[in-house]
Amino acid sequence: METVCVPFQKKYTLCLSSQVGCAMKCSFCFTGTQGLTRSLEKKEIILQYLQAYAYIKEKFQGHQAAPNIVFMGQGEPLHNIDNVADAIEILKTKEGMGLGPRQITLSTAGYLPGIKRFSELGSVNFALSFHSPFNEERNELIPLNKAYPIDKLIDELKTIKLMKRQFLTFEYLIIRDLNHTKKHVEEIGRLLKGMPVIFNLIPFNEFPGAPYRRPEMAAVEEFKKGLIELGFHAMVRTTKGDDILAACGQLTSQDS
Repeated sequence: METVCVPFQKKYTLCLSSQVGCAMKCSFCFTGTQGLTRSLEKKEIILQYLQAYAYIKEKFQGHQAAPNIVFMGQGEPLHNIDNVADAIEILKTKEGMGLGPRQITLSTAGYLPGIKRFSELGSVNFALSFHSPFNEERNELIPLNKAYPIDKLIDELKTIKLMKRQFLTFEYLIIRDLNHTKKHVEEIGRLLKGMPVIFNLIPFNEFPGAPYRRPEMAAVEEFKKGLIELGFHAMVRTTKGDDILAACGQLTSQDS
């Protein structure tokens, strides 16, 4: 299991894994190169949180606030939805950690059967690993898209009931010379028109043997500008942990 503690100002977010390895085989993700070993049990998911929180409190004396959770570590959370849902429910109870649903974000590559059950998780935040509005490109980046193409995903996402001032997060990995042109911005505008979406733009984090390259930041900012001009909210994620292969897309199991 791999868990990442992500500091932000005086708060922490815990990036939890839902599986050992991953079956989705996304071409930009180091985890996908190892395949799926197994899904984590609910107790293992909860233990990640408890151990990471204990580490934070010990290392940073006086830090008492319960960290937020993002299911963005190893694995596809909706491919293990029963255990993930049970773990979330326990962590939300007063006897657990008393976390509010807005403190929890679940990210998916687009596993449609799991998205159809998303409402069972009780108003937690939703994030889609998007990366391109074009099926041909998305097929290369996320092979799962061949089974569940982007238009079917968007149709299902439109049925999710959001709380007031809650958005759907679309994670958009920006890869040099691939998915950040003007035509991409235009197609995103057509595809997502009227949807309450916020874009989390992620410059590609390279790893050993990666088939892609990190973009220039000027290109990232230009793409962000185009999205904002269409009326979307957009921000660029600050890269942290890339020096130890702990950044987004870099996690993999290693023998110790």
